[in-house]
Amino acid sequence: MSTEWGTGYEDTTAASEMETYSDWSTQSGDTPGVRPDLMQEPPQEQVDLSRLDAENEDWQYRYFKRCNFSQATLTSLRTTHCSFVECNFTAVDMHHSAHRLSSFVSCTFLGAQIAGATFDDCKLAGSAFDSAQLASVVFRGGDMTSVSFAGVDLSGKDLSDARLFSADLSQADLHGATLTGADLRQVRLERTNFEGADLRGALLDGFDATQALLTGARVDRDQCVSLAQTFGVVVV
Repeated sequence: MSTEWGTGYEDTTAASEMETYSDWSTQSGDTPGVRPDLMQEPPQEQVDLSRLDAENEDWQYRYFKRCNFSQATLTSLRTTHCSFVECNFTAVDMHHSAHRLSSFVSCTFLGAQIAGATFDDCKLAGSAFDSAQLASVVFRGGDMTSVSFAGVDLSGKDLSDARLFSADLSQADLHGATLTGADLRQVRLERTNFEGADLRGALLDGFDATQALLTGARVDRDQCVSLAQTFGVVVV
């Protein structure tokens, strides 16, 4: 699709500040977000969309940058290949929304109501979910590089194969979570609860186990060695 607004428009999502970690790819192999030549609506920048009511709408191939969605009603909203860059979703209602191959880069979800939402192969890099309500939220894969889940309840969540490189998990509750194959390198930990979590196959470089609660957590043999070394144990 060629459009007047799409031609020559800068794709800031593709060249985002997360470009350093560009080795991540979606499970489908497709690129999340929207290319300029595929946008189905004019791009929206710095638009006040607070208190917008988009309940049960279907958004495809749309682009938003630095827009304010605070307190908007996005219940059951469906997005596909949409890009949201540095947008404000504070206190938004996104209950039961569904997002596939959409990109939320450096967005703020403080106090957002996201219960029952689904993020399928989405890019959430650099976004902050502090104090967000994530009950029954489903993350299928996805890039969560440098995401902040500080103090968030992620207990029982299936985060297998998720990229959480350099994420802030301080005081987060991940007890009983499935993190098999997840990228947990350089995550920030502070009284983070991994009790009963499945960490087998997860990448743990820079994982400071002294700042985590790991009672009952499942790890593989290779991980046992690196975790023991964190506590000064010499493995021979």
